[in-house]
Amino acid sequence: MPTSAVTQRLRDDLREYARLADASYDVSRVEPVLDVLADIAPDALMAVRTTTEPVGEREVNVRFMNFTADPTVALREAGLLEFTGHPLEQVLAAVAEAVPVQFGVDVAVGSGVQKVWLALGEMLDLQQISALPGIPEAVRANAEHLTRWGGGKFLLVAVDFVGRTMNLYSQLLTPGQLPPEDIAAILRELDFAPASDAELAALGAHAYTIYRTFSWSDPGVRRICFPRRFSRETFPVHLDPVLERFVRSAPLVGDGAHAFTFYAAYKPDGRYYKVQADYNPRSSDLRLPGDVAIPPTH
Repeated sequence: MPTSAVTQRLRDDLREYARLADASYDVSRVEPVLDVLADIAPDALMAVRTTTEPVGEREVNVRFMNFTADPTVALREAGLLEFTGHPLEQVLAAVAEAVPVQFGVDVAVGSGVQKVWLALGEMLDLQQISALPGIPEAVRANAEHLTRWGGGKFLLVAVDFVGRTMNLYSQLLTPGQLPPEDIAAILRELDFAPASDAELAALGAHAYTIYRTFSWSDPGVRRICFPRRFSRETFPVHLDPVLERFVRSAPLVGDGAHAFTFYAAYKPDGRYYKVQADYNPRSSDLRLPGDVAIPPTH
């Protein structure tokens, strides 16, 4: 790769991803963000994702990972991210003060900066997370659920500046730890849309984490998601035409192994799928707390 991972090839490829997903690409919103990230993240690991949400709501996001310094500083200085005093800003600061972190940024190619990620150098348990300034009350209100399903320990935190929500990612699960019947039970307990047989078959017993979305205005779990990693050849493209277009034609760079992550996302009123491509092969180098490698493909 050239000195900066943000190359003209990436810019062209993001346009192609947007075409494949029937999503918008707004030069005026995304290009300034890519320019800033080119300066502050020359060695970023990158992934590109989209969803099966309806056209008009569907976005393509490029995910930059592996920042050692807080990228919100440069983004705010460039006028591309605004702090307004929302509690999610407290969460960012509090987590970074509690444990060593690496940062990531999600950039929607139709609208600009969306999420900021913190990969925790040491896992935080539920008690520690709950005590941090700014954490939504909904996290504490769902303590029993978080402990019983996922062990009450967390390795990633993400805050969504657009949706005003926060994601909590449980510790990694070993193969077989979350069988399909447990996924079905979780959804019943939350009174969410049930998983179909095809979805449960795609996840098998290989969902490698559980992540939930919380807000500051809702006492419940807003969304729950189960991911599993596949190769291009084994990905469950039969579940939706968007998945098939994206996986079959996703532009990728480098000669390393590229994985595709399938996410089944559930809410009280329905479900959708997400698909994420490891854009540059160095994504396989990413390590999680405890020097744990990203789960293998299936």
